Amino acid sequence: MNNILAVVLDLDGTLLNTRREVSQRNLRAVLDCHKNGIQIIIATARPSRSVRMLLPEALLQLGCIIYYNGAHTVDSSYQSEDHVLIDHETVSDLYDAITALSGELLVCFEAQDAIFSDRSLASEHFDILGMPSDAPVPTVLSREEISRLCPSKLLFPNVQNIYTELKSSFSHRVKLILTDGSRLVQIMNSSVSKAGALGQVLSRRGLHPDQVMVFGDDYNDLELFDLCGYPVAMGNAINELKIKAARITATNDDDGVAVVLEALFHI
Repeated sequence: MNNILAVVLDLDGTLLNTRREVSQRNLRAVLDCHKNGIQIIIATARPSRSVRMLLPEALLQLGCIIYYNGAHTVDSSYQSEDHVLIDHETVSDLYDAITALSGELLVCFEAQDAIFSDRSLASEHFDILGMPSDAPVPTVLSREEISRLCPSKLLFPNVQNIYTELKSSFSHRVKLILTDGSRLVQIMNSSVSKAGALGQVLSRRGLHPDQVMVFGDDYNDLELFDLCGYPVAMGNAINELKIKAARITATNDDDGVAVVLEALFHI
């Protein structure tokens, strides 16, 4: 494994345990890899404000984080920032389609590192959306205000198989992903993926995908597994990732990231 020069880490279900914490063992393993010259890249569905709440400061300083499944990349080591948005016309059409399918469904919009919604959150929504209990609640917008948004991402619970209905109508216009045990629908610009964002990061850093190890657990990591030379599926990962994986490690609650890093890099 001497050819591995970078490690890409998903957060939820991967580096974070089910309490949405980074264990001391995982933290030590990741930082030791970085100290030994391995580049560390975070690739998550979360926005930057959420990542800042969840990650220790030492991990926030490692140089590159891909947010919103690839819609927003901050590569501070290279003073580079990329942001890909959904245009307001598509947002308006999507919202009309969603409300036609399920008029009582909560719809959230991530824009400018803030979260908005079309109604107030109920208690069960916090877990589905992966929001800490102390996170700021979304600002509720009117239909007119929603039509003017150009967000990074839309997200809403997958009720009444709404994902399948929307995918048949909008897959040519946006990227739709089902995550969190098929409970959550995430929608981004059609050009967005973690793999696409990572490809730009690797090019900027002079790295080849074969030199990259990636850890993941869910559908939004599938394209990363296709891109990177050494994909590692968590023990709690979906079967589709395990099939593609070069290695299956322990679960996120059993320090699966550290298990691999410690063994392969002798740290």
